[in-house]
Amino acid sequence: MTLRTTATLAAGLVSALLALAALRGLPLGTVAFWFAPFPLFAAGLGFGWTTAAQAALVGALVTLVSGGVPGALAWAILFALPSVIMLRLALPAAPGGTLGLALPFALLALWPAALLLGAELAFAARPGGFSGVLRTAVEDALARMGAAPGSGTEEVAALMVRIKPLAFALWFGIVMTMNAAIAQRLVQGRGLAVAAPARWSLALLPGWYWKLALAAGLAALVVPGGAGFAVQSAAMVLAVPLALQGLAVAHVLSLGRPGRPVLLGGLYLALVLFLIPVGLGLAALGLAEHFLNLRGRAPRPGTGLTPPED
Repeated sequence: MTLRTTATLAAGLVSALLALAALRGLPLGTVAFWFAPFPLFAAGLGFGWTTAAQAALVGALVTLVSGGVPGALAWAILFALPSVIMLRLALPAAPGGTLGLALPFALLALWPAALLLGAELAFAARPGGFSGVLRTAVEDALARMGAAPGSGTEEVAALMVRIKPLAFALWFGIVMTMNAAIAQRLVQGRGLAVAAPARWSLALLPGWYWKLALAAGLAALVVPGGAGFAVQSAAMVLAVPLALQGLAVAHVLSLGRPGRPVLLGGLYLALVLFLIPVGLGLAALGLAEHFLNLRGRAPRPGTGLTPPED
C-alpha cells in the first residue's frame, strides 16, 4: 500500500469519526467536530486535491454506515464538499506553485450563503419560510429552558433568528481557516507539501467580492418581509470574509509595535463583546484594503499599481 493510499483511507476515516463523535454525543465530541476538516486538508495539501476527494468518498461511506443518511449529509455539506472545493481552487496546476487563497477565501462566505439559499427554497412553503422555521425552533428551545410566554421571549427569539446565519458563517469561517492553516503547517513541516505555502496574513479577496458584498448590504436596507430576512442574512454572511481581511490588516499593521499582544487581545475581546459594530468596522477596514493596500502587498508584476490576488 502506497503512502498516498494510506493517507486517503486514513483521512476519510478520521474525518468521519471526528464528526460522528459529535453526532453520537460522545464526550468531547463537540470539540472533535471542529477538527473534522483537518484530515481532508492535510491529505489534499500533501498529495493533491484528488486525494482529498477520494478521502471524502471514504468518509461518506463511513458516515453513511455509522450515522445514516442524515449524518452523512451533515458531514458532506459542512466539511467534505467545501474542503475539497477549497483545495481544488487553492492548489496550483503545477507542483511547487504557491497556494492561491483568493477564491477559497471568498468561499468562506459563498458556501454558507448557498446553504442559506437552499434552506430558503426548501422551507418556502412553510409559514414564514426559513425564518419562521428558525423562530419556531428557537421559541421551543426557550420554552424547554423554562422561559414563560410573554416575558420577552418573542424579542429574544427574533434577535436569535436574525443572528443565527451570521453565527453559522463565523463558525464555518473560523473552523475551515483554522484547520487549513494547521494542515499546511503539518505537511510543510514533514516536507510533503505539493505547493509552496501562502502567507495567510496577506490573503486578499477577489476584486469582484467587495462589489457583491456591498450590493447585498444595500439590498438588505430596502427589501422587506421574508425576502428581507434572506437578503439581510446574506449581507451579514458576505461581510464575514471582509471582517477576516480586516483582522489580517490589523495583524500586519501591528507588527513590531510595542504592546502588540495587548492591542490584538483588546481587539478580539471587543469583537466578542460587541460583535456587530466591531465586525462592521473590521469589514470596512477589509474593504479599504482593496483600494489602499494597507498591508503593503507586492504590486502585480508589470504594472506597479494593483496588489495581486492570491
